[in-house]
Amino acid sequence: MSDVFDILQERYQALVARQEGNETEEEFLEDARTFVSDARQAGAAVADLNQRSQLRAWMRFLANALYDATGIYPDSALQPLARGQLVRPQPERKPEPSHSFSLPWMLVGGAAVAIIAAGVFAAGVLTAGVFTAPSALGWLSRPEEIAEEIPTPGPVPFVSYAAVGAGLDSDGAVQAAADTFCQGTREIVAEFALERAEPGTEWRWEVRRGADVVAAQPATPWDPESGRVTVRALTGGPEGVEPGQYDLRIYADGQLVGLRSFHVLETAPRVFNLQIADVPDPAGDASQARAFEPGVRVIYLAYEFEGFCPAIEVSHTLYQGEEPLHERAFAWPGTPSGQARVSFLAPGDGPFPPSRYEVAVTIAGQEQERVEFAIESPPPEPETVSPAFGDVTIALGVQPDGTPIITSSENSFDWNTKVIYAIFDHVGMRDGLRWSAVWRREGQEVARKESFWDTEADGGEGTHWVAYQGERGQVLFGGTYSVTLAIDGTAQRTADFEVIYYVPPE
Repeated sequence: MSDVFDILQERYQALVARQEGNETEEEFLEDARTFVSDARQAGAAVADLNQRSQLRAWMRFLANALYDATGIYPDSALQPLARGQLVRPQPERKPEPSHSFSLPWMLVGGAAVAIIAAGVFAAGVLTAGVFTAPSALGWLSRPEEIAEEIPTPGPVPFVSYAAVGAGLDSDGAVQAAADTFCQGTREIVAEFALERAEPGTEWRWEVRRGADVVAAQPATPWDPESGRVTVRALTGGPEGVEPGQYDLRIYADGQLVGLRSFHVLETAPRVFNLQIADVPDPAGDASQARAFEPGVRVIYLAYEFEGFCPAIEVSHTLYQGEEPLHERAFAWPGTPSGQARVSFLAPGDGPFPPSRYEVAVTIAGQEQERVEFAIESPPPEPETVSPAFGDVTIALGVQPDGTPIITSSENSFDWNTKVIYAIFDHVGMRDGLRWSAVWRREGQEVARKESFWDTEADGGEGTHWVAYQGERGQVLFGGTYSVTLAIDGTAQRTADFEVIYYVPPE
């Protein structure tokens, strides 16, 4: 196995054990993100197909855990194998012991062995009478080879912790650790810890942008007492660190033992396409509304953004006129680009009061965009009008629009009159209001109409009429008549008229 694979295997096993423990979710999720990022980059250094398959399985497992907890699935695509990758050198084997001798000594030794063998042979015959191989010949056998001693490899160093951030805080620790940085970031600081490194181990780091090494530290002996190491990985000019994708690589004894990738955005932080609505998901032109009817309790702001980096301060402020009504500021936790939505609740238990409002979006202390809208005032309450009837016009007929037909200035009509109409204006009438029209001749009631007002048929105000006619269609008797209109039993108007008596010709 490669050293990088061994390191990642130990880290993965430790993560799974921590997941089953009582560690806080935030710490586990952060370390899981770091592992997925490091495992992706390790694809450039791990050549064994089985190991690459195992890396993918580990990343998928942790990526699913991250998705379940945050709703965001991290990039878990293994990077292609890089050319010219380093392979950890094997320990050197000791040379075989030499057994060469000079020719004269070989001859002398051979003769001596022959003499000794002949003597032993004769002894064997004389003693036993038959030939047997005496035990004394054992020392003539070839001596056993001494097993070669293979050195035990030492512990493999690995980076147990690595973080990059935009500067240091007051305690000297990495500030705003992240994988993505805003355009214009002045410097990138790295902090890491090297484990299992023997004293004197040669270690170094470098930062690559693509295939180019843009920053590096020469190899230096490792001091186990140093603990975590903090270095200024990148520094930029007035415009900050150059945008792009970077890899921080850490080496021990010439081997890659740690990798941390980060990205400096090419686009400055900005927001655009601000939209105001009074519903969470407006449809059609509703998202472009700039004035809302009375009674709104929640206002929703939606906008698009790009160039956002983690921990950048974003603020949303709602103004009523010139005064701030609500302000919400927080460190950005999401992706560099996309869509965002925030909501503002009306103060107290009621709706937003009618007024002119503005919503401003501020990034890193600088206002970006502002959008205006208004809450309209409710329509004025209609004036309360008491129910009433107007003056009564007496006529012999009426048009559909209430115009009288054939009137008399003296309200006097011929003896052959069969129908009389009383036409009047009305205001303030409402459904169910009781009203009546009473007809009298010579002071005696001759007809009555009582009903309940229907605004759907007759309206709340306008012109109305009632009619009086003789029985069986005959002409009206001559005499003095009157009609009285009343609402809820209270007389409103009375009109008098006369029907001339019939006078036969002489």
